[in-house]
Amino acid sequence: MAEPLPKLDKSLWRTARGERCELHVCGGACCVNGIWVDLRHVQRVLDAAETVRPFMAPDYADNEDLWFGDETLETADFASGIGLPTAVGPRADGSGRQGCVFVRADHKCALQMASEAAGLPWPGLKPFDCATYPILRSDGAVQVDYESAKHHPGADCQQGGPTQRRMRDVFAEEIALCMPPGAALPDDPN
Repeated sequence: MAEPLPKLDKSLWRTARGERCELHVCGGACCVNGIWVDLRHVQRVLDAAETVRPFMAPDYADNEDLWFGDETLETADFASGIGLPTAVGPRADGSGRQGCVFVRADHKCALQMASEAAGLPWPGLKPFDCATYPILRSDGAVQVDYESAKHHPGADCQQGGPTQRRMRDVFAEEIALCMPPGAALPDDPN
């Protein structure tokens, strides 16, 4: 029996304000506060510490105790039911800004870089909510995360001017990660 489709919010069919962001423009603004990560995924990252270290900023590479916070979040949005936050500290780019400890000076994610180097399939070690941003799976629904961009200047993943494309088309790869394997996103939200 096929896994049922999650609830699909109408925000996925809205017209996007622009095309997807470019990392050299936004500088990884969405990474300012880190991200909640499923406890099982945290363990995967820690088990792969030797693979991840070479891609991290020197301030964090040698001590995986600095990679995640101690606070927990209980939610059905995580397979384990428990999330831990990535730690936040000074960014490696010397800007004086704060950010997730996995953000490198070039604004790329150390977990994504390590995954690519190890030949892991997407999203590899990259946290799920980072791989799907600005698409958010929350409370059983898939929707566009408009809140983060309101609170973090530059974290709006719609740049480059007007477009006639819908969010579901601009962020099709991110939405696909939120869907059951082999499921297609309907053309109409109704």
